[in-house]
Amino acid sequence: MFINFVINKYSNIIMKKISIATVRLFIVTASVLLSAVCAVPAFAQQQEKEKTPEEVAAVDVKAMVSELGLSESQEFFCDSILTHNYTCMKSDFENLQSSGMQEASTYQFLKDRWQKKTLEALKKVLDDQQYIKYLRRIGKGKEYKRGKDGKFYLKSDLEKEKNKK
Repeated sequence: MFINFVINKYSNIIMKKISIATVRLFIVTASVLLSAVCAVPAFAQQQEKEKTPEEVAAVDVKAMVSELGLSESQEFFCDSILTHNYTCMKSDFENLQSSGMQEASTYQFLKDRWQKKTLEALKKVLDDQQYIKYLRRIGKGKEYKRGKDGKFYLKSDLEKEKNKK
């Protein structure tokens, strides 16, 4: 009788401890599985291949067509220019990387050089307003401001006009 009493009394305590341990185990297991499930897509995104220069150029030209209102011939020339320059820039970066160059300033110099070449080529293809819009799109046209007529002008020219009145 005493043994039955002890077993009944302590079996409830043991069952409570087991159930608490089971719940804790379940929570830990669920959180580990959840984090693993969430980590798989993030890892898969990291494993996606890098876009080719042609793909990057195509995306940029598509944006330029919609933002700058390019004609078909301008679209063709811009696509050719960007594809060529992005391909050459990537090749230069790969050559630097294979030679063991790790200085960020060297890579920045190369990027700036290719951006300058791209701007020089695009200036020949785009009209003045399209070129200024492109400069502003890439963050280089800070010296231009939109006038009351909707066109872009040098800020200094707008201030001179304002002072004349």
